[in-house]
Amino acid sequence: MLYPSQGLFYFRVADSALQAAIFRAYNDWLAEFCRADPARLKGIAMISMDDVPSAIRELERAARLGLAGAMITEYPLEDRRYDQPEYEPFWAAAQALDMPLSLHTATRRQGKIRGAGAQTLRDASSRATKAFYPALSMCDMIFSGVFERYPRLTLAIVEFELSWAPHLLGTMDYTYRERHEEAIYRFKGDMRPSDFFRRNVVLSFQEDAIGIRLRDAIGVDNMMWGSDYPHSESTFPRSRKILAEILAGVPDDEQAKIVGANTARVYRFDVARLSGG
Repeated sequence: MLYPSQGLFYFRVADSALQAAIFRAYNDWLAEFCRADPARLKGIAMISMDDVPSAIRELERAARLGLAGAMITEYPLEDRRYDQPEYEPFWAAAQALDMPLSLHTATRRQGKIRGAGAQTLRDASSRATKAFYPALSMCDMIFSGVFERYPRLTLAIVEFELSWAPHLLGTMDYTYRERHEEAIYRFKGDMRPSDFFRRNVVLSFQEDAIGIRLRDAIGVDNMMWGSDYPHSESTFPRSRKILAEILAGVPDDEQAKIVGANTARVYRFDVARLSGG
C-alpha cells in the first residue's frame, strides 16, 4: 500500500485550488508508478474535500487511473465536519466506485506547516493524543448515519494504532443508548454504533502490543498491520522481530488476517496470484 510522505502535509495548504492541483499531480504520478506492477503496488489517491463536486470528480478520476482508494483529511474545518449533508454525494460516490476512504495521521485541514524553528513540548503532546481527530471524524460519520445509508463504504483509520478503540466503542454505544438528546440521529434497525465500526471501519497499526491483547474487543477483522516504511517510526528492518513479539500467543488464523489477509480483502489484492498459486 502506497501512501504519501511529505505529501501528507499538503492537506494544510490553505488555498483550496492549489491544494486540489497538487493532489491531481500527485495522483497522476502515483498511478504511473503503480503501473510498473499493479498486482503488487496499490496506491491511495489524495482528495481535497474543500469543494465536494470537485472531490467527486477527482475520486472518479482516481478510480479510472487504477488507484485503490482515497485519502481525505482526517479532520476538516470545524464548521464542515463529516456529519454535514454536503458530503452525502461524496460518500455515495465512494461506495459506488468501491473506493475505501482513509483518514491518515498528519492530515488535519487546519493548522500550518512547520517552518524553521525549534520543536516544542506541544509536538509530543500532539503525537501522544493524535487519535483524537480521526476518532472524532469517525464518530461524526457513525452518529450521523453515514454507514447506515452507505453499508458498503469502508473507512480506514491509518497509522493511529489500535488500543484507543475499545473504550471509544463502549462510550459510543453508551451515548447512543442513554443520551438520546445528544445522539439525535436514530438508526432504523437495531444496529449500535460499535456494529457500524466493525462492519465499515478498519484500523492500521505498526506495533501496538496492547491493541493486540484487546483484539477481541476491537475485532480481528478490523486490524491491519503495516510497517510504515520508510518513515522514522517504521518497524523496518525489525518487522519480523516486532511481529513475533507482539503476536506471541495469537492463533495462526488471526495472525494471518492481521498481517495481510484483511488488507488484501479491503484493497482487493489477488493473494493467490501474488503467491504463485
